[in-house]
Amino acid sequence: MIFGIRNWKFSALAALVYLPLCAQQPNQSIPQPREQKNEDPASVERGRAEFKSSCGFCHGNDATGSRAPDLLRSVIVSHDDHGNLLAPVIRNGRPDKGMPSFTTLKDDQIEGIVAFLHHQANAALKSATVPGDYPLSKLLTGNPSAGKAFFYGLGGCSNCHSITGDLKGIAKRYSPLELQQQIVYPAGEKRAISETAVITLKNGEHYEGKIVHKDDFIIGITCQDGWYRSWPLNNVEVSIRDPLAAHRELMGKYTDADIHNLFAYLETLK
Repeated sequence: MIFGIRNWKFSALAALVYLPLCAQQPNQSIPQPREQKNEDPASVERGRAEFKSSCGFCHGNDATGSRAPDLLRSVIVSHDDHGNLLAPVIRNGRPDKGMPSFTTLKDDQIEGIVAFLHHQANAALKSATVPGDYPLSKLLTGNPSAGKAFFYGLGGCSNCHSITGDLKGIAKRYSPLELQQQIVYPAGEKRAISETAVITLKNGEHYEGKIVHKDDFIIGITCQDGWYRSWPLNNVEVSIRDPLAAHRELMGKYTDADIHNLFAYLETLK
């Protein structure tokens, strides 16, 4: 357990985390959905209604993503077998990722959502011109000029990004769907960018590193020397740095038009 531990070498085993619903590396092959035999159309339609009611606000009514990630290319969906992986996530949520639990849902409601997600994932693959991806024509609905205005204006994207620097050729580095995901849920090649903290002890000693654990009592980081260290919050001064803070702030401000327009602009960066 993390509590009470003060100093141990961070190992590969300790680094293992539960894979996010849509964590994918750029150009990584997408797992094909596990075949779900005997699909029940009625169950799919019940699941469609339940998903729209319970999950659509964040994941989009068609599960292709909105404020939260696209689920159709999810590793969990791809590996799920009739709810063995999806059902626990739906019921218990993922509080560390901002996903609430749905403990009030009945088993048949969860089964419906699972059936709907598998149906959507398979339908998406069958409609794609490139295996494992959506056709660009179905995503490219925005206005590049409006997207450019958002990039340099209201969105504030140019404060941190440059089309001649880190974004140069970004439309070549990501497939269309992956690029759209990056806008609202940065990952992939920037996955190493995460919250860090500077810990100042009462004697003035400083430690800096990636935050591994933080609650109301303890903060733990992997320091620059590779060691994991943790301290009671009431004994140290903590300064947290979040490179993705601007993205998180935009999550509550984006409109669908903003995302589509920004995507259309970034698609011009070949």
